[in-house]
Order: sequence, then C-alpha cells, then structure tokens
Amino acid sequence: MKKIENWVPELQSLSGLAIIFVVLIHATAYYLLSVLNRTSFEEVDFVTRLVDNLIHGAVPMFIFVAGYKYALNNIDKPYKEYAISRIDKVIKPFLVISMIFFIKDIIVNLESLNIRNSVISFFRIFIGYNIAYQLWYVPMYLFIILTYPIIHKLIKNEKIRIIFIVAIVIIQYSLSWYSELLASHPFDFIYYYLFFHMGLVFFKYDIKSKLKKWDIKIIVTFAIVVLIITLNPINELCGPLKRFILWPMSVVAYYFLTIRIKDNRLLQYLGKYSFYIFLLHEPIFCTKISYIFKSIGIYNSVMESFIIGGLTIGITILTYKIIEKTFIKKLLF
Repeated sequence: MKKIENWVPELQSLSGLAIIFVVLIHATAYYLLSVLNRTSFEEVDFVTRLVDNLIHGAVPMFIFVAGYKYALNNIDKPYKEYAISRIDKVIKPFLVISMIFFIKDIIVNLESLNIRNSVISFFRIFIGYNIAYQLWYVPMYLFIILTYPIIHKLIKNEKIRIIFIVAIVIIQYSLSWYSELLASHPFDFIYYYLFFHMGLVFFKYDIKSKLKKWDIKIIVTFAIVVLIITLNPINELCGPLKRFILWPMSVVAYYFLTIRIKDNRLLQYLGKYSFYIFLLHEPIFCTKISYIFKSIGIYNSVMESFIIGGLTIGITILTYKIIEKTFIKKLLF
C-alpha cells in the first residue's frame, strides 16, 4: 500500500506563490528583451529592477520545498525506492513535452536540418537546454534531489555538510567568472544544493517555531535588503549580492509570509496545480500573450507583466483542466 505523504499547508502556499513568480519572471523577461531591448535588468528603470528582485527567488523556493519534503517524508526511505518515486513523477511529462517542441522545431527548420546537430540538441535537453526552456528546471531538480541524499549519507556531520555545500557553491561561482562552461548548465545546478539543504534544516530543527515570533522583522528586513540591492549602483556587485544574500533571504521571508497566509485559497489552489502550470505555461502561452500586448501597443511598463501573468496562469489551468478530461492526460502525465 502506498504511504500517504505528510502535507504542510504553508509549503503548498509557498509553491503557489513560487509559481506566480515563475510566470512573472518569464513575462518580465519578455518585457526586458523584446520591449525594452535590453539584456540585463541592471540596465533598466528602478521599478522594473525592483519587481525582478522581488520575484527572482522562485526556483530557490521550489527547491526549498523539495528539501523540506525530503526531510519530512523520504529521508528514511531506501534510496532506490526514493529515487524511482521522484523520477517517475517528472520524467514522463518532461520527455513528452520536450519531444513535442523538439519535433516541432525540426519540422519548422526542415530545410536547414542537420542530423548531427539535432542529435546533439536532443541529448542536451538532459542537461538543461530545451526549446521548452522552462524545462531546464527538471534536470536540475533531478540532479539535486538524487545527489543530495548521497552527500547526506556520506557526510553525516551537519556542520561539515553545510561547509562542504557552501564551499562547492562558492568554488563553482568563482570559476564561472573565468569559464563560460562552468557558468552554464549543468555546473550551475550546484548552487541549488543550498536551498535543498535549507529546507531540510528548517524541518529538522523546527525553524518555524524558533523564528515565528520574528517573522515580521524577517519580512521587513528582506524588503529593506531588496530596496538596497535595487538601488545598488555597482553592477558588478549585483550578481553575488543576489545569489548569496537576496535569494536566500527571499526564501526565508516568503516562507514566513506564507505561514501567516497559509490558508489563502488562491495560493493553495495554485500550489496544488503548480507543477502543471510550470510544465504548460511556456513556450506558448506567456510568450504569445506578451507578443499580443506588445503588438497592440499596451505593453508599456513592467506592471503589464502582472496582467500577462494572470492571463497566462488562467489559460494554462484551463488547458490542464481540458487535458485532464481526455486521453491526453495518460499520454502526458
């Protein structure tokens, strides 16, 4: 009999908030690249930078949830059983959606088809390079959740383990300044060990109870740090400040925020469907809606990204609901 996993309402609400942020990240990225014709948020206005800084902790939030759930439900499971259950959950939709867009790309570019390049492109989806670009997350997710338990088993001392994780994260980031290869997938996956471990620590040491009385101060401190980093005039500092201060703080702040609003129906609903929204919202819905807004001249500020994000989420959920009632669900999920 399959064991029912423990359910924590604030984790589902945090996933709901994270998927809103993921969709907004893609909407604001379109605004940056195709409306403002810029390549970096450091090149644009204060409000756009502020929005990006507020939402860009989305993927760390998801990995934090995965680490927390690992400690809550799976840490004592045999590794093989755990690994198979995690792979089974994501591999089929990952492969099906990847293949749909891979084949579509071949058909569209049939005249310039190069078999060797196409084969290479196919295998590159397993290290994070995908036409359905949001699916880079799946190889990263599998890398983290399948290798962290090995690290956990080999390095039993908590302090040594966190020192090891921080060390390899800093080494990878430092080397990435000198090597494009080490700055790219899959080497940049290493960074997300921090958040998986953070989730485990929050469960293991009941950080929620220990810091709950400080939750407002944590949230306010995060807001102040966001403002300071957004106002920072030195572009070279933005990367490390975000990576090692802002994004870890955003996970903690939004975690305590969702504890306060854990029963919010919208976040609970979006958290329930977050995986399906993630899989289906790009590269069609968000991009096409953004294109329509731009084409008719109403994508004039980053604030329109929130309307685009809302429409994208609504259409994506509707699409999933239609799929759910057809044979396609068995083929896809």
